[in-house]
Amino acid sequence: MEDVTPIPAQQTLFCDACSANTTTDDAFCTTCGYPLQGTEQEQRHFLSVREAKVIDLDDANKKIRRASVALYIIAGTTVVFGFATYAISKDPDTKNSVLITNLILGAIYAGLGFWCNKKPLAAIISGSALYGLILILNAIVNPLTIVSGLIFKIVIIGFFVRGIKSAIEAEKLKKELNA
Repeated sequence: MEDVTPIPAQQTLFCDACSANTTTDDAFCTTCGYPLQGTEQEQRHFLSVREAKVIDLDDANKKIRRASVALYIIAGTTVVFGFATYAISKDPDTKNSVLITNLILGAIYAGLGFWCNKKPLAAIISGSALYGLILILNAIVNPLTIVSGLIFKIVIIGFFVRGIKSAIEAEKLKKELNA
């Protein structure tokens, strides 16, 4: 005759760090790594490190939003410049082509700004590459454009650089936090 002793059911608990389902047999949370059976000091240390990472992630997301805003600013500036050139230009072929080009570029930058919410690193890199390419092409056509609006260009490039660094940091922190 076989021994049919019932196996005690595991009690389901929630992780104090991430609220994931755990069992009483788990030493660590399988989602975030919280030491479920660790000492109180180990648990407090884990929570303080996790909170610091959450704060760092919030800071990185703020910098990413600034880069996203920079994309929207470039979009608006490009469209306004297109309409201004259209209004000033006397040559109908030039004014139409400049307006259409600037409207398309404005739409691309606005789209990149919107995409920045989903894939910030790819959007910011794409936006900065496009911005750099346009600066280079304008400098080839008219070298005086290099110094025109130099402070504005430096500020925008600064937002891009900080945004790229922050997007990389945010991706790293999200992996560490399993977010």
